[in-house]
Amino acid sequence: MSDTTEHKQNAESAEADGANHYYSEQYLELLKEPVLYEWQIDHRQRLAWELPIAIGGFLWFLGLLNLINSDSQKAWQLTLFCIVFGILAVLQGRYLFTPNQLYHYRMTAKGIYYTQQDKIPEVAYTIMRGIGGLLIVGSIITVGLVGPLALAGAGAGAFLAFKITNMKPRVFHSGCQFKGHGEISIFREIYGIEIKEMPRATGQYGIVLTHKEDYERVLNDLARSLPDYKITEAESRKEFGY
Repeated sequence: MSDTTEHKQNAESAEADGANHYYSEQYLELLKEPVLYEWQIDHRQRLAWELPIAIGGFLWFLGLLNLINSDSQKAWQLTLFCIVFGILAVLQGRYLFTPNQLYHYRMTAKGIYYTQQDKIPEVAYTIMRGIGGLLIVGSIITVGLVGPLALAGAGAGAFLAFKITNMKPRVFHSGCQFKGHGEISIFREIYGIEIKEMPRATGQYGIVLTHKEDYERVLNDLARSLPDYKITEAESRKEFGY
């Protein structure tokens, strides 16, 4: 965490970096305020490995089931396709669809604002776009070799491939102003703080993640700046929801 009283606003403006930028009104308002201190954090998402492995495991199961139950001499081709695509699905799911999140937080007297983006280098997008193109071709070839039995797997492969080829980095610019009343939910295991203004339908929302050594300072500053917010402590990461 670094303390500062100056902030160059042009460092926050969207550059021609090939990414899609999304700005909230709160972020743009708080961007005008002097920064008291700031920090960056690399956060692993909940179920980051579990979900991709479940998808890959399902494909492996289909391949094994096909190999056991099919009398066709071409059964191994579909099984091989499911195994290879399952491995790709796990890697793509973990590093493209549930990657670590990079946050850059800035605390001000009137609120906290931050950027959030996937931890994916541009070279990874370039490589995966190429793989996506190959998957499209591979899906078409598989249908031709194996026949209608491969339509389900090939269709899923083509859908994922089209999605990959159109992928671009996304950067979200969010903010939470110190106002109103609501709830501050905390989960110390990941040093997380969730700000929820009431009513939920129209209120502000913010997720704040810190390093261990900065957690109490940030939590105390938020509690002091939001005196009408009730502090609750989540018992599990599932309950915390992040």
